[in-house]
Amino acid sequence: MSTRPEELHPALTTAYNAGDLESMLALYDPKAVFVIKPGRITDGPAELRTALRRLIELRGHLTIHPHAFVRSDDVVLVLGKYTLSGHRRDGTPLELESRFADVLRRQPDGRWLLAVDNGFNGD
Repeated sequence: MSTRPEELHPALTTAYNAGDLESMLALYDPKAVFVIKPGRITDGPAELRTALRRLIELRGHLTIHPHAFVRSDDVVLVLGKYTLSGHRRDGTPLELESRFADVLRRQPDGRWLLAVDNGFNGD
């Protein structure tokens, strides 16, 4: 359970690198959106599950480096960089490096969850 915003991305990294879809989903707000590609976001929990499952299917390694946390009450904007290495469905290597801009929301029970997961940050 991420009780501080700074704990969420390490938990996400651990869940992804373990290939644990359920643990990843548990880090997302019930109304969360995930930017699939610029201009295209998930529409509901089923599509979020599908998007995250496809990421896990890359059998990759994720590293996340948050560098700024901008908080306003129960919302935090997190800016940083990430790298993802893996393999596409056809077996070819995949290496991504990008900036991200995520929004975290504090839940009534005190947990912080991802409300907006944007791995493109305008790139």
